[in-house]
Amino acid sequence: MSDFNLLPWREQLRHSRIRSWQWGSVLSLLASVCAVYGLDQAWNGWLAEQQAQQQQAEQTMALWQAELKSDAEWQARTRMAQHVQADWVYWRQQQTLAWQVMQQWLSVPPRGVQIERVVWRDPHCQVSGWALSAGHWQNWQTALAVAGFSPQTEQSSWAEAQWRQADGLAAKQHPFQLTLTLPTLVAKP
Repeated sequence: MSDFNLLPWREQLRHSRIRSWQWGSVLSLLASVCAVYGLDQAWNGWLAEQQAQQQQAEQTMALWQAELKSDAEWQARTRMAQHVQADWVYWRQQQTLAWQVMQQWLSVPPRGVQIERVVWRDPHCQVSGWALSAGHWQNWQTALAVAGFSPQTEQSSWAEAQWRQADGLAAKQHPFQLTLTLPTLVAKP
């Protein structure tokens, strides 16, 4: 008795709902496939456009590189830049050495000696100035020798005392020129 349906309109309603659900499933599947296909086509178009732009940019860069390599002026500038890079290490070491020499130089106070000019031509330093007496000059040279500087007496000059106005005071002072050999300094790492 269970197979006997007393209300056939319920069975018809059930079949119609199943049919509408099936059609809805088919239509939603079809819409999803169409959307995925459309997005895929749009994405492929955008990707192709990006690849074309990238390829064009690479070709332009290759042309520019070829022009740069063939241009003599750019080659000369490249060589100059390479020379500057190679010389930079030397000049950096020279700057460090100059600071070390200056620190060592300033560690020796010139008592009774007034320095007017210092010219550094590696490995020598030429100093000119005024000294109150020969004793002051000798003491200063001794202090420089202790600090590592080597006075070159054969290249030095000493003159007789002259009246000179310095800092508002008049005094007899001896002009001198002294050549020093710079100490060998090791650059700090």
